[in-house]
Amino acid sequence: MSAVAPSATPTADPLLVPRVHEVTAVIQEIPDVVTIRCIPVEGALFDFQPAQIGMVGAFGIGEAAISISSPATESSFHEYTIRRAGAITSALTRLQPGDQFWVRGPFGTPWDLDLDGRDILIAAGGIGLAPLRSAVYALLKYRERYASTTLVIGARSSEHLLYANEYETWREHGLAVFDTIDHPEPGWSGRVGFVSEVVRELGVSGPSTSALVCGPDIMTFLTADVLVAGGVPPEQVQVTLERNMQCGNGLCGHCQLGPLIVCRDGPVVRYPAVAASLRVKEL
Repeated sequence: MSAVAPSATPTADPLLVPRVHEVTAVIQEIPDVVTIRCIPVEGALFDFQPAQIGMVGAFGIGEAAISISSPATESSFHEYTIRRAGAITSALTRLQPGDQFWVRGPFGTPWDLDLDGRDILIAAGGIGLAPLRSAVYALLKYRERYASTTLVIGARSSEHLLYANEYETWREHGLAVFDTIDHPEPGWSGRVGFVSEVVRELGVSGPSTSALVCGPDIMTFLTADVLVAGGVPPEQVQVTLERNMQCGNGLCGHCQLGPLIVCRDGPVVRYPAVAASLRVKEL
């Protein structure tokens, strides 16, 4: 009788294997939002592209989908900008230098930045600037590839403008930055109005424009509608979604949005794919 060859030892998909990371710095950004800077305890940082996410885990509690907010070209650390909301994010925002957590990934479809010669508009509402920050740094690094580059940032108040201390540096490197708040407040001399209103006012539109948009659903579809009405091809409007992502690899179905499974088909998608779904109020 011939010998039966032993079966091959199964190997795990490295994207699914948690890697322990150590916190090296914690930056308080705005109320209830911190940026955690980290490095892996063992091995090198994984490569990622702007808008991709890590499944970031707090030991004994669980994990959440968090965009990697550091520049994709940064080789000495990764950063995750996290808003305190539920039990998992609350635990993560309490971490201090020297503490550990885990990361799986990276997952997801990144921003398409192969847009040579086009006018680029980035529109961000609130914490929505976090998934766009890496794209901002990519645009600045390769600024000569694009025509105009414009960033519109909105928040409900001046103290909620994310990464505000970086705006001037971005301007110095060729990005036109316009920040706005929802309502007037004492001491504020800048723009007042919603992101979609500022986009309409600036007139950054037309068939040569491409847009990257992230924020609350209403901000996203109102801004996209302004752009499309101004002549931007709908397929040239990219949006990013991170709704209820729980597994990161399309297995659990918690992030279904209409026909899409966000972690499988996104988080970056073209506006026509979600234009109708964004108008459905979440329960």
